[in-house]
Amino acid sequence: MIRAITEVGVAVRNLEEATRLMVERLGAVPGPVQRADLYDMEFCMCRVGNVDFELMAPIGKEGVIAKFLDSHGEGLHHVAFAVDDIGATQADLGARGLQFVDAAPGKLRFSTADFSGKRMDADIGFAFSRPKSLLGMLLEFIEYPPDFVTPEGSRK
Repeated sequence: MIRAITEVGVAVRNLEEATRLMVERLGAVPGPVQRADLYDMEFCMCRVGNVDFELMAPIGKEGVIAKFLDSHGEGLHHVAFAVDDIGATQADLGARGLQFVDAAPGKLRFSTADFSGKRMDADIGFAFSRPKSLLGMLLEFIEYPPDFVTPEGSRK
């Protein structure tokens, strides 16, 4: 059900500066800067090896990233896993006691490159856990598009 860690979310105040640091210090390959108005943020996926670091910066004062930065400062925000079926994953993990922020998975369209390098504009399904339900960790579970190649090299 859970196939691979694909993403590490990092809350940052300055997206351009954070991206520059990832490129200079870790040799990251940055993707395009994108907006997620639902969360009042902009983000850039910076690929290092087989993991995308999702650098997230607020575009307003009320979004989840702005609030996170006010409470915790810059740093680790969440870890994301690739799953085959987001609805089934949420139901299964919920039955095991993991609590979720939303009762049903969300959908989001964004531009990405899979781990074979193929670029695509795609819809993903996703669900975030409630940190209090597992060791204080915010986890994201992502159902990628059918042709998306994940880090372990398998197609969804």
